[in-house]
Amino acid sequence: MRKLTAAAAAVLLAAAPAFAEGAAKEICWSYFDGKDAGVSEAVALKCCREAAEQGDARSQYLLGYMLEGGKGTAADAAGALGWYRKAADQGYPSAEFVVGGFYLKGVAVKQDTDEAVRWLKRAAEHGQTDAGASLSTLYANGNGVKKDMAEAAKWARVSADLGNPAAQHMLGTLYLSGMGVSENNEEALRWYRKAAEQGFAASQYFLGLAYLNGQVVKQDTREALKWLRKAAEQGNANAQADLGSLYYAGDAVKADYAEAAAWLRKAAGRGHANKESPIRELSEEEGAGAGDFALVSLLLLGLLCALTNRGFVEPGGEV
Repeated sequence: MRKLTAAAAAVLLAAAPAFAEGAAKEICWSYFDGKDAGVSEAVALKCCREAAEQGDARSQYLLGYMLEGGKGTAADAAGALGWYRKAADQGYPSAEFVVGGFYLKGVAVKQDTDEAVRWLKRAAEHGQTDAGASLSTLYANGNGVKKDMAEAAKWARVSADLGNPAAQHMLGTLYLSGMGVSENNEEALRWYRKAAEQGFAASQYFLGLAYLNGQVVKQDTREALKWLRKAAEQGNANAQADLGSLYYAGDAVKADYAEAAAWLRKAAGRGHANKESPIRELSEEEGAGAGDFALVSLLLLGLLCALTNRGFVEPGGEV
């Protein structure tokens, strides 16, 4: 039997609201999977609702998403939570994660960290990639739970093993600092590299500093510039500022005031300032006007000469 297309199913569903579960589910799923651009938001909503009422867990989750975001209907957080909960009760990992978030933030329900943690743990155990990272952050910071670095490391590893780059970065930080796990620079570097190779800017920045200063790895200016540039091109303000300082100083790399000014201006645009930086001298050498000087002087917090020896992860920084 030839498979019914989403577009054809939509026509039949409109004519017969209680059409087969398979048709409604197919349209609902196809809309979110981008397989049928011809389905309108209103039709998708109708199909997701019908499939959800018939008990399909993913459709329940997708209906919750549409209600939460006001897609095809007025936003309804309480209604969204109701459908998310139905999907979560069936063990749908993404729904479990979202329900945990609702309880954590107190959205459409009384804030309850214990209930949030319960749902986040269920989601993590069912393979939801972000849940472990969220739990790790909660335990590391003691947000609504007793601070416990061993638990932070445990849940970071769950998400890290699933490929979550934020969790991989967090695990690298824990190994580097010896918090919750035995200090192990090699393990730290391994997890930072995994995250960096996935494009996680904070880990790319760490690798850049590590190679620049010869800490944890053998000093390698070429590798340092490669990773700093990758992080900077993603908008990492510290990397932009450090690249600017490197090109200004001309020690680890050939001095290039134009390149330095370009990166420092990008860093300035991130809204940080550092009055200790030699920006006035650089601006004068470039012949920059007062407007340019004002912009460039708004350097990032933490802009230091990248040749100095400093810690890799600042307390309260990105994890």
